[in-house]
Amino acid sequence: MQLKHLKVLIFLLFFYCLKTNAQSQSQGFTLLGHWNDTSLNKNESYQIWNDLIGYSDPIKNREYVIAGSADSIYFFDITTPQKLKPVAVKFGANKQMVNRDFECYKNYVYCVSDNKNWGKLQIFDLQYLPDSVHLVYESDSIARNTHSIFIDSVSSRLYMCTNRHTNNEVVPVEIVSLENPIEPKVIGNILSPILPDGSTAYKTIHELYARNDTVYCSAEYAGLYIYDVRDASNVKLINVISNYPQNGYNHSSSLDKTGKKMIFTDEIPAGLAIKYYDITDIKNPKLINTFQSNPGATAHNAWYVGNFAYVSYYHDGLYVFDLTNPLNIYPVAYFHSSTWPPVSYEGYKGCWGVHPYFKSGNIAILDMGEGLFVLKPDSSITSIQKFNQAMPVLIYPNPSNGIVKLECAASFQNSIEISLYTLDGKCLLQKQLHQSTFEFDLSAFEGVQFILKLKNKNQIEIRQVYKIQ
Repeated sequence: MQLKHLKVLIFLLFFYCLKTNAQSQSQGFTLLGHWNDTSLNKNESYQIWNDLIGYSDPIKNREYVIAGSADSIYFFDITTPQKLKPVAVKFGANKQMVNRDFECYKNYVYCVSDNKNWGKLQIFDLQYLPDSVHLVYESDSIARNTHSIFIDSVSSRLYMCTNRHTNNEVVPVEIVSLENPIEPKVIGNILSPILPDGSTAYKTIHELYARNDTVYCSAEYAGLYIYDVRDASNVKLINVISNYPQNGYNHSSSLDKTGKKMIFTDEIPAGLAIKYYDITDIKNPKLINTFQSNPGATAHNAWYVGNFAYVSYYHDGLYVFDLTNPLNIYPVAYFHSSTWPPVSYEGYKGCWGVHPYFKSGNIAILDMGEGLFVLKPDSSITSIQKFNQAMPVLIYPNPSNGIVKLECAASFQNSIEISLYTLDGKCLLQKQLHQSTFEFDLSAFEGVQFILKLKNKNQIEIRQVYKIQ
């Protein structure tokens, strides 16, 4: 028990004091395999790769990664990661693409792309892997250029986000039936609500997450829109999440297995934290917490897996956060796929995508410049969460106009030390609690977001407090 406490203590101390120069390439992961080819065509002299998806063959008991490059689609057999190599390469219908997106359904992978160049929807049959891959559908009749897709296997639906047609019409979301997997058929769409002044709330949907009859649409700067899609021809708006702390370009979301918890990322401007929401009452979603890797780093995609968030974090690589206690979210593992520390957090470089759903437990990530990595999580990732229970400390109001109050149980009042930090690691105050209540004034400090560390003899908790400007 004491060893587990020590692991969390060491990690949090160097993490929040930002001793990044001493940070290793990896914590909590073992590198099993890596593949890259720097001679491949690049975008802007750097980007070779973009997104990836994993595919598991239940009959042959083999695992694969489908990865997008500027020009092509690569199919990797990762069953034996130490012998990692592509088993097939297919032309991706267009060249010099910044973004490709993939989704698997049954024994097929659906592929789209998005950039200046026009593309097509492609469907490949994967059942003959590792020997061969077969193109079974390629057409621009449904999609000529699509930013992202999502497949809900329960409803057999493909959702196409920011879908462009040959007549240049752009549809925020089109709903496609996969009743026949190789004959996709449009059955509905999701259009923007009309505002009182006659304008639209948004023009495009960047990405979405679907679960049965509900979809969660990341509408860029307009926020996150939640829809009832039971009737694809009559979609109904349920709710909108917009004016939340650190809001920006709402990028993507993910739900836990119960459908009552949600995380989502904001991609622009750089350095925004990931949001954790309780959506038990979907008409009254509640922001519980925010979390992030290092100040300045940008989260791309965050996936809710078990009690963890697996995040492709651009410059910071892959980060894993323990979500067991939503009031105390903290990182338990990371893997820096690019040069660490970065020269700066400017631009988009590093880890684009992560696939954390393989039955083997292995994790695949794709770095824009460094290629494909296959990782094995250490057992410590799943063992840390078992002892971590929230301290009985209430912090309010948060956000605050200035004064923040702390209340703790009487049995804890002599055992908790509190420390307040800026995001760059400067300690603003430190105090041992000798009473059940304590307050401090944020208006005395510059900035709007602060790190509050609670420490007792058994554990450390990290919480975030905000000042209303």
